[in-house]
Amino acid sequence: MTTSPALTFEWLTETHADALYEGFSDLAVSQFTAEKLPGTLDEMRHEFAQFHAGAPSERREIWMNWVIRESRSRQLVGTLQATVFADGALWIGYKLIRSAWGRGIATAAVRWLLRELAPHYPGRPVLAAADSRNHASLRVLQKCGFAHLRTEPADIRGEPTVDHVYQFVLPAE
Repeated sequence: MTTSPALTFEWLTETHADALYEGFSDLAVSQFTAEKLPGTLDEMRHEFAQFHAGAPSERREIWMNWVIRESRSRQLVGTLQATVFADGALWIGYKLIRSAWGRGIATAAVRWLLRELAPHYPGRPVLAAADSRNHASLRVLQKCGFAHLRTEPADIRGEPTVDHVYQFVLPAE
């Protein structure tokens, strides 16, 4: 029997950078993502403040960003995001500190996020991408009911790679 870790979710704010900076500075945490590596703590605070403020109006996007907190320890262990792009595509992503890997946290967090999005975007497809070498993330998406949609070329800081794009259709009302 597998039990889900007890997690709480909060809207991401600038102050969350203080608790996540060290864990997100671990190169292994970003090895399979195209995002830039963390700079200074002040830069991470600024980035989190921008996420909290939301997308600039001219982008016609909706940014939703949360932090993931373990209920028992109260430790912040990662972030979740959902973005509705101007073309209507809804993408999700997550990032966990290394000490949270392999404990079911990513799966529990993605399942929570899908439940959170469902009443607001009923019947909509949700997309997520994972690098072909990131077997743990590929398993998370599969366990959460995502279906493989396509494979496409990608780039991680100048290194060519391949992404697998998955889709999950939110339940209709």
